[in-house]
Amino acid sequence: MCGIVAISAKRDIGNDILDGLARLEYRGYDSFGFACMTDGALSLVRDVGVLSEKRARLRDGGMPEAHAAIGHTRWATHGRVTVANTHPHTSFDQRFVLAHNGVIENHHEIRERLAARQIQCASETDTEVVAHLLALHYRETGNLMATIAAVRAEVRGEYAFAIALRDEPGLLIGVKNQSPLAAGTLANGAGPDGGFLCSDPIALAGHEGRIAYLEDGDVAFVRPDGVEILHGDTTLAPVERAMTALDIDNGADDLGDFPHYMLKEIHETPQSVQRMAELPAAGLQGAVDHLATHDVALVGSGSAFYACLLGQYFFAQLAGRYARCHPADEFLDVNAFSGPGQALVAVSQSGETFDTLRVMRAAQAAGVASVAINNVAASTSQRMAEFPILQNSGREICVLSTKSILAQVAVLYRLALGTAEAAGRIDADEHRRLLGDLAALPRVLGELIADKRAEIDDAAERYRWIDNWFFLGRSLHYPVALESALKFKEVSYLHAEGMPAGFLKHGTISLIDEKFFTVAFIPNRAHDPDSFGLVVSSVHEIAARGGNVIGFGHDAADAFEDGLFERYIQLPSLSKWLDPLIQLTAGQLFSYGCAVKLGRNIDKPRALAKAVTVR
Repeated sequence: MCGIVAISAKRDIGNDILDGLARLEYRGYDSFGFACMTDGALSLVRDVGVLSEKRARLRDGGMPEAHAAIGHTRWATHGRVTVANTHPHTSFDQRFVLAHNGVIENHHEIRERLAARQIQCASETDTEVVAHLLALHYRETGNLMATIAAVRAEVRGEYAFAIALRDEPGLLIGVKNQSPLAAGTLANGAGPDGGFLCSDPIALAGHEGRIAYLEDGDVAFVRPDGVEILHGDTTLAPVERAMTALDIDNGADDLGDFPHYMLKEIHETPQSVQRMAELPAAGLQGAVDHLATHDVALVGSGSAFYACLLGQYFFAQLAGRYARCHPADEFLDVNAFSGPGQALVAVSQSGETFDTLRVMRAAQAAGVASVAINNVAASTSQRMAEFPILQNSGREICVLSTKSILAQVAVLYRLALGTAEAAGRIDADEHRRLLGDLAALPRVLGELIADKRAEIDDAAERYRWIDNWFFLGRSLHYPVALESALKFKEVSYLHAEGMPAGFLKHGTISLIDEKFFTVAFIPNRAHDPDSFGLVVSSVHEIAARGGNVIGFGHDAADAFEDGLFERYIQLPSLSKWLDPLIQLTAGQLFSYGCAVKLGRNIDKPRALAKAVTVR
């Protein structure tokens, strides 16, 4: 959560820092702030709300001229959404200014020690105490290196700091511990054009230059003419970090003719899946060989966890392998790594999800190799993994993940197929046939989006006033119900619970009445007759109690008893294992349609962030 971009140059960088921070809003958009510095003078610009909605005003004289600046967009963790709690924060003597991504675990203790020295905090944040610590230690030592070492020794938690010091105009300092931070240089045709810090290189889209991804314990000193990176605990020493080209395409920002990025990205799903279907087998072979000979565990958070749940069914039903699957935040409490006989598959759209990286670090410490499935090439997860797999879905700007989830599931399907062949569960011909189904899926998804959106929109408009929903599925369609319920509540702000269809009768059916609606995801009867019958039985139980059901299925409507559904929408079908991806897309369209009719903020729903980089 939270985004940082800081630039130092010998020119006015106001518009660069403004545009860069706007691209980081996916990390949080409760509030935003800038610390702008020129010739030792410091100006703060801070406000609550969404930066992109106020960017025009800031461009039109709302930003002071600055040769160095720190920008921060906030997802509130400690303290309410107020201007006082907005980053950057200044020290009590106005010497230091600081923005922070992460959590300072011992901020209460530090706050008490500051108060004992008559230093009062102006905010409720965990961040402000660090600015005051910097000023205290610098006043005592007069040495910047010693100050940074002392502060790092005193604070506990995860953090990426961007720091500026009034006494040294043009200097920016980055400090990293478990929260993502990169440093680099900008360039133009004439040569060097400044230095920068950022949480994500997307902040510098459209710029040329070089970038290095900092490691835990790194401290970066950024100046207009370059970057110096040091590493250590009590003593800092220069260290080399690989510098790569800063080459970020800014084209994904173009909405085209779409009203929202969410709809645009749903329309891009077929291409996203196609890239995974066409990924050369050699790109997966190392991961497949490793998974075929090790005990498999799957981990993710939010939508990525539900993708992992689908992967668990793939490994069980295709490869005959039990793959343990737990949410990343709970994983280590139930699944301690015992050694290199295990394999971890870690899924995260951003590759920066804190809880997922925490599991990867535990695996690494135990000698367990990881397969990472991500959509960001240079993410921490991709760099940590022994077997990195890049989804190559293209940038997702909407905070809600759509095309990325289906690409993740497609990768898991291919890994399960490869493991199944290695185990002798399927032969090469069957592998090719099942892979051919995946190759056909983009066409089927395109037809679904083109042919069924109007019908799904009509259902969304008709039932958007319903406050409480169940989303039900069975077997492979159970994760579909969970993910679709998540999408629905994320974007519509309505209450929705996803659950296995068989779970309904174990208590939650007591909530059913004529005002309670259910979405049922029904398998194709020809592909999975047992699950089909069991889900339909659950629908009958709801109908018997006066409940209303919207059915998403693959069979014709006449396969069901008249009056069983309040509304039934028939979807195309492909195979037992890939029909859930078709259902996922239908669930996304239904969630989108409801939210549009309710007037919600589609691409930036309240209180959300796309990259959850704190625990």
